[in-house]
Amino acid sequence: MITCGIVGVTGYAGMELLKLISAHPRLQVTCVMSDSSAGLRLSDLYPWMETGALTLEPFKPEKLNQLDVLFLATPSGVSARYIEQLDAFEGVVVDLSGDLRLTGEVYATWYGKAPVHADTQAKAVYGLTEWNRESVRTARWISNPGCYATAVSLGLLPFLTDGLIEPDEVIVSACSGITGAGKALSTKTHHARSNENVQLYKIHTHQHIPEIEQTIHQMTGVEATVSLSTHLLPINRGIMATMHVVPTIDQTETEWIDLLSRAYRQEPFIRVQQGEPEIRTAVGSNYCDLWVYKDDRTGRLTIVSVIDNMQKGAAGQAIQNVNVRFGFNEALGLSTQPQYI
Repeated sequence: MITCGIVGVTGYAGMELLKLISAHPRLQVTCVMSDSSAGLRLSDLYPWMETGALTLEPFKPEKLNQLDVLFLATPSGVSARYIEQLDAFEGVVVDLSGDLRLTGEVYATWYGKAPVHADTQAKAVYGLTEWNRESVRTARWISNPGCYATAVSLGLLPFLTDGLIEPDEVIVSACSGITGAGKALSTKTHHARSNENVQLYKIHTHQHIPEIEQTIHQMTGVEATVSLSTHLLPINRGIMATMHVVPTIDQTETEWIDLLSRAYRQEPFIRVQQGEPEIRTAVGSNYCDLWVYKDDRTGRLTIVSVIDNMQKGAAGQAIQNVNVRFGFNEALGLSTQPQYI
């Protein structure tokens, strides 16, 4: 068994990790940490989940020696404080925050926080599994991608790899469920504000914009400019990203669909769909569903990507990366189908 610890298990991503690991045949949670809830038992927090009698402990680096994997399911800026104390930890670190995703200057600009040490950030492997699998296999530090960045990158990368779309003409409109904002209550996520409402937020300033552009450059060598608008939906979970792009070649819609299907034909969690997109086709699972349409009137393509922000956009992708890292079947423990209804 691979022994796992979770820092931040009381948050939404931490809870999802706990649920997925509890059902995984080769992973076992042996240590749970939360500075804010230290002393509580997991059964006090989640009586509906078979989590055993583990007690939450404050973060102490000396208690990590028995762990093979440490998941940091803490907010950006908070993860950095723990990362700074992990130099002596010999296991694998999977950070679900943004603290290892961007270089120092870019991180400081977009997150408004002090970055981690440059040497530490440079060691981190970006865990967009389908596109960086070989690097994940040997990584000690894994930076789990952001939810919007996952959905958008998986949709765009096959078209940018061979120069099939204009890299400076990418316009994305994306929407997410309330869990994407984290567990801490805010005026935007308060029920009276979010219910029966759609809110556009972080206009031209969302921290996943540089992450998407950086990912495109790392995976394809292309310098792209992405305009991203993000919306908060009155639903619990799920992301739909709609991407409008300009093709550089003329193909039929069927040919574009075939191209996307070939790009992901061997990927267990990517499904190329037809028909009308719905968030529910992915919610509750680790799947990313993709569609591509050709607008014959304008000549543009519309690419749609749907994921569950708590699974493929967070905890599910983290488990997928751990499966790759330890040589397991990539889909092990991640076979749950979308809940849909």
